[in-house]
This record gives sequence, C-alpha cells and structure tokens, in this order.
Amino acid sequence: MKQDNSGSSGSAVVGRRTSDAAGTTVVLVADDDPAVTDDIAAVLETDYEVRTAYDSADAIAVLDVEVSVVLLDPNLPGLSARHVLDRVTAEAVDCQVAALVETDMDLTATAYDAALTKPVDPDKLRDTVGRLARRAAYRTALSEYYDLAERYASLSPEDPEREHVRDRLDDLSAQLDDVFGTLETREAYDTALRELRSDP
Repeated sequence: MKQDNSGSSGSAVVGRRTSDAAGTTVVLVADDDPAVTDDIAAVLETDYEVRTAYDSADAIAVLDVEVSVVLLDPNLPGLSARHVLDRVTAEAVDCQVAALVETDMDLTATAYDAALTKPVDPDKLRDTVGRLARRAAYRTALSEYYDLAERYASLSPEDPEREHVRDRLDDLSAQLDDVFGTLETREAYDTALRELRSDP
C-alpha cells in the first residue's frame, strides 16, 4: 500500500492513465520533488504496491527484500542516491533501479538499469516498471535456482530432503522458463550477470 504523502501541486506525469490489473510487486519511488514522487506513485498504485520517499534516508528506511523495482532521482537529497544504490546491492536487497532524470541519460558506466525522463509518460512508466519487475523476478528465481542446485548436489541419494529440493528446482525451472519468455535473450543474459558498475 502506498504510504501517506503530501498533496502534489503539479502533474509530473503526462496523461495519467490507470489499469484494472492488480499485482503484488513492490515499487519504491524516490524523488526530491514530492509532486513528482506522488504523481508517479499514483499511476503505479493500481498495479503495484508502492512505497514513497523524498530523501535518501527515507528511501533506505523502506527499502527491503520485498522491493523489486526502485525509481530513483540521482539528485535525491540527504545521504545521496549512491547510498540507496549501495543498499540495493547489499546482501539482503537485490532489485532493478531506474533513474528519474530531467534530460536523457547515458546508462553506460552507471549503476542504473533504465532511465525515465521527467515528466514521465505513463505508458513508458508502466512499460519500464513492468520490464524491470520481470527482470527482478528472473534474477531472484535464478539466484534461488543456483543456490538450490548447489544444495542438491551436496545431498546423498538417501537424504529425504533430496526429493523436496528436486521438486523445488523443477518449480523454479518452470518459473524461469515463463519469465524468460517475456525477456529478450540479451536482456535475460544481462540480468543474470548484472553487476553494479561505476558511480552513477
């Protein structure tokens, strides 16, 4: 559920549009302008669970393992957006991050997975968040699959846990196939090998 926010004084999203679909993916929106944060959150809250923040301390406070996508202003006040990105790559948190920028951004040599130019078009917003959510789901399932595969290899054939682990591996394999079908091959590859690059 979206957190309480102050009212916005202007639209940060062009042509706001909502959808009838509902989902459980958690998205964190963090911009230094409350109007931008609230407008973007309002577009997404029909389809996602949305958390909001107006500075880096607030963003870090609500960023946990449940968050799949972060929409982050690189100029977020407080400890700086870099601290939020560091938290994203911490052991307990691993999600996709899109920069909220005023002008087009070259993502090369940055830690961001995508960029959205403000004011954000709602169609592009939904498309970007949906794509990043699928990438996050793929990466999460892939990470669990590799961990369980290693666990499975260490179990003896007589171990009663072996069958349970095998069943979970089969489930994860099916999930990976489903999500992979929604991603371009290059995108799936990049997601699997994603590492933070240099400072944003």
